[in-house]
Amino acid sequence: MIRKSGYRFSGKIMLNSKRQFRPVHGEIRICGAGRPELCNAWKVEYWRPGKASERTGSLHYLRSIIFDAAVVILTLVISLSAPFLALFNAGSTTVRAVSQVWANGIMFLMKYVVGLDYRVEGREHVPDGPCIIACNHQSLWETAALCVIFPDASIVAKKELKKLPLVGWFLERYPMILVDRSAGRQALRQMVDEARRAVGEGRKVLLFPQGTRQAIDQPVTFQSAGISALYTNLDVPVVPAACNSGLFWGKKTLMMHSGTITLSFLPPIPPGLPRKEFQEKMERMIAEEAKRLLTVTEAKIR
Repeated sequence: MIRKSGYRFSGKIMLNSKRQFRPVHGEIRICGAGRPELCNAWKVEYWRPGKASERTGSLHYLRSIIFDAAVVILTLVISLSAPFLALFNAGSTTVRAVSQVWANGIMFLMKYVVGLDYRVEGREHVPDGPCIIACNHQSLWETAALCVIFPDASIVAKKELKKLPLVGWFLERYPMILVDRSAGRQALRQMVDEARRAVGEGRKVLLFPQGTRQAIDQPVTFQSAGISALYTNLDVPVVPAACNSGLFWGKKTLMMHSGTITLSFLPPIPPGLPRKEFQEKMERMIAEEAKRLLTVTEAKIR
């Protein structure tokens, strides 16, 4: 029997005797299988599970292995199209269409192999025309999901991804906005120029203002130079967005858990605000929504 203790926490529970951990958020739960040790009001270090939890952990592990193998096969199959696309000098529209097969395939495998689905809140806040979508970054899930939800959008990503065999070829011709983060102001100018081109084509621009993935038990921090440069130069609204994918897919693990991820789009920030005011407002909106999503009813690991 499970009882709620009335405290909120973010932390990890141990799945088995091999000290494999799973991140969890919500209320501290005490059950007949074991009792969590409260280190402070916001974190539980471990929980000694019963046999049922060990079986669940093993099932998640097996599903994750099958998912990873299926993604490798899917990627290899899609990659076979690259020589033909290059031979016939395929345009970005064709490359995006092929890439969408890959992204939709990954979302399909997540849902039917891992049991990981998602729901969207606030879709009405996203304009039909060009805009900038700024989302928090907890796992690889949001990259695939946003590609599926906005198939014609241009995503800002690090230039190092271009070095990946075949995948880099697709990214360059998607086209994504590949930024060399070590280039400083030159990289910002290049990003703004390419984003302006995408907006001129009627496309949306997606980026992760945190700069890299951050675990759910880490403080939410931002690298806002890029999003601020886009906001002040493109004259289009910015739609803040947040998700709770880190509950189900950790930052440094390939193991995934079944459940329902929530992706929430917030009211757009209109162009024209002072740079500092925009930056503070966007960061506050994303951070507060990300925190809320850790406790929504749908945020359950099954």
